[in-house]
Amino acid sequence: MATTNITNADIFEEASGLFDSKSLKKKLLLVSDDGYDYTNVTSNKSVQKYKDGVLITKITTKGKAQKKKLIFDFDKNLLVCGKKRKVLFSEIDEIRLGHKSDLFNTYKLKTKEISDSSALSFSLLFSGRNQKSLDFICSSIAERRELVSSLYYIINDSKDNDTEFSFVKNEWNSINKTKDTVNFSTLKKLLEKLNYSTSNTLLENLMKTNDTNDDDVIDFTEFSNLIKSLRRRPEIQKLIQKYIKEGQKMYIPQMIEFFEKEQHEKWTEHHCSLLINKYHHEELDYISIENLESYLVSDANQVSLAVHKKVSQPLNRPITHYYCYSSHNTYLSGHQLKGSSSAEQYTAAFRAGCKCVELDVWDGSDGDPIIFHGGTLTSQIKFSHVLEAIKLHAFSRSPYPVILSLEIHCSVGQQNVMAKHLREILGSLIVPAVLGEIENLHSLEELSNKILLKGHVKRRVGENKTIEKEMEELEIETKKQAQLNNSSSHNLGHSSNVTPIAETLSNSANVGNGGEKKKKPEKEKISEDLSQLIYIVCQSYKNPSTSKALPPYMIHSFSEAKTGTSSFQNEASEVIEINQKHLTRVYPKGTRFNSSNFNPIPGWLLGCQLVALNHQTSSEPMWLNEGLFEDNGSCGYVLKPACLLPETSNGFDPFKNQRHPASKYSKLIINVLSARQLPKYTKTTKGEIIDPFVTLSIHGCPSDSKKEKTKTINNNGFNPHWDEEFEFNLVNSQLALLLIRVDDADSLGRHNRIGHYCLRVENIKPGYRVIKLKNDFGDVIPMANLFCKFTLIK
Repeated sequence: MATTNITNADIFEEASGLFDSKSLKKKLLLVSDDGYDYTNVTSNKSVQKYKDGVLITKITTKGKAQKKKLIFDFDKNLLVCGKKRKVLFSEIDEIRLGHKSDLFNTYKLKTKEISDSSALSFSLLFSGRNQKSLDFICSSIAERRELVSSLYYIINDSKDNDTEFSFVKNEWNSINKTKDTVNFSTLKKLLEKLNYSTSNTLLENLMKTNDTNDDDVIDFTEFSNLIKSLRRRPEIQKLIQKYIKEGQKMYIPQMIEFFEKEQHEKWTEHHCSLLINKYHHEELDYISIENLESYLVSDANQVSLAVHKKVSQPLNRPITHYYCYSSHNTYLSGHQLKGSSSAEQYTAAFRAGCKCVELDVWDGSDGDPIIFHGGTLTSQIKFSHVLEAIKLHAFSRSPYPVILSLEIHCSVGQQNVMAKHLREILGSLIVPAVLGEIENLHSLEELSNKILLKGHVKRRVGENKTIEKEMEELEIETKKQAQLNNSSSHNLGHSSNVTPIAETLSNSANVGNGGEKKKKPEKEKISEDLSQLIYIVCQSYKNPSTSKALPPYMIHSFSEAKTGTSSFQNEASEVIEINQKHLTRVYPKGTRFNSSNFNPIPGWLLGCQLVALNHQTSSEPMWLNEGLFEDNGSCGYVLKPACLLPETSNGFDPFKNQRHPASKYSKLIINVLSARQLPKYTKTTKGEIIDPFVTLSIHGCPSDSKKEKTKTINNNGFNPHWDEEFEFNLVNSQLALLLIRVDDADSLGRHNRIGHYCLRVENIKPGYRVIKLKNDFGDVIPMANLFCKFTLIK
């Protein structure tokens, strides 16, 4: 290589401008209530002392305290704790001060420490749907302040610099650790790692084209240019050429014409000048083809209309007029019969946008209520610990109301303890029981920063006796489920000493041999103290006319099996009317032991607000859930379509082939053009180069449901090209979701999912758009995207 004074840092800096500089990571959340300013560290110099490490007390996964060395590895952007624990700074999502994690809860229960060390403690929580943590106790308040301030700085710095450029740089460093350049064979390995395969002849030509100093090796800048050339999209070049008057430039008049004809957007000269200045950093009257292409594949040209990325819907309607992002068995991190229960699952749910979470509450052996999946081998957590987590994070994503779905299996005594915890921990956040007659439930505006409790209550004055009957029916159903759970646990090869659900129900109906009730005096089943806090009251469903006559604070709960039956769907227009005044919850059937999910669409079509899914399982139902609740600024509430609202539903039935006048579009045409830098299925550098294909599916009214698939592109996950067009006829576009997924067709005929994206059809921007793909955790996959043309016909 020719002699040069350019350093590696210079080379990396020179190449950085070739890639998107936007961070790929979530922002860091700092949860603190001590009033100290943890943002006071502003330079790398201040954190260098941690390069050699500091001795600190770490809480182990078993709840024990051990001394460990905590090191900041600046070269690899890693936090290293002891010999085994390593986590990327950019993967840390939250710094939480005090004893406010699952491990600290375990630690306190085991040690029963005399002196409270919470003022010396903090936790680091890092990425994934099932959040994990590192938990520490410092030797002094001063040490905690200095260490947390340093972590706050270095984590934010790492997140800000976790861009497309850093991704390419890390790939380069992973295979080229000691040299400044790569030869032909190493370049081939590096490209294969990035999912690109080509013949030796074509690769030689690529290398020759990008080897600017003709030394038969490639440095990082040359490699970056090579990557960028492979990411160029010929279809965009062809499209732009129609508007080019001379050279490789598009002037402002042609820009205005381009955006109007191709993108269906009205651009002014001022808007064009702003775009030119952003990419050229100077005042010109044109944009280069290269920079226009960069814009077309940037976040600014995403498929979803920008207005829906912020809260844009009216918030003054009753809460019953909105879909609510809901979770089932929120406390579980895995299997329904033997998984772990965790308060951190509530934190993860709230940060994802969830607004309705479930708490299964049982008698604790020490008189303090616990949460777990009764009659199973799942672990147990304190009810009070979960309330602490809820208080911290309930409004982390938006200020709109949170619903706690209380499945209460406690004795009256421990129900009173529940009420005590609720009052002491959540206090004024709770909206108390509704007394007297009301026409509608409160609006989202009125309920901002409030928590609503859902559960069974003692019969209130003026109500019929169906509440007590509802409790008796619940006991019978719960006993059946407990028997099913226990049977399944034994089938899995486990023995369980967990008390069956029916036995732990306080004051449950005493059932003798032959199923006859023993004649004993009726005992109280529901706490008066707890009843006073319940805003949403559970009530069994009998028929439409009975439900319509109930007070608005009454809620029905349906199994997925109920909403999927033809007999229930035959009452669709009446169920829709019920759901205009009352809340309805839909939950998975009890046999989904592996935490699989059901199709949420039938429930949404009926206007059911609380369609509760297992958030720990990534699959098509959860992707549809992501797509619906990305609307309205991902605030957790989405206004139901006009066809389901009281003033415009007019007896609408989504299960009949009838168009509602408020639906905007009759046809959607999608041209799947190309993809860039799709990851390997295994999410590692190992494995074969993928064979990708794209599946497009419409989910909504039965008349609109349809699925289409592209051809498979063999051995190319880096820059596959399809150019295939698909048409979808639409009867009710306002109820339709578009799910786009990319899969790898392997040699065994399996379809391994690579990435996905979902959105409401009426939120699609027409024209040529980029789709940023998401992984199983709902996070954007670095560098990976699809490019498609969307046409919407009214």
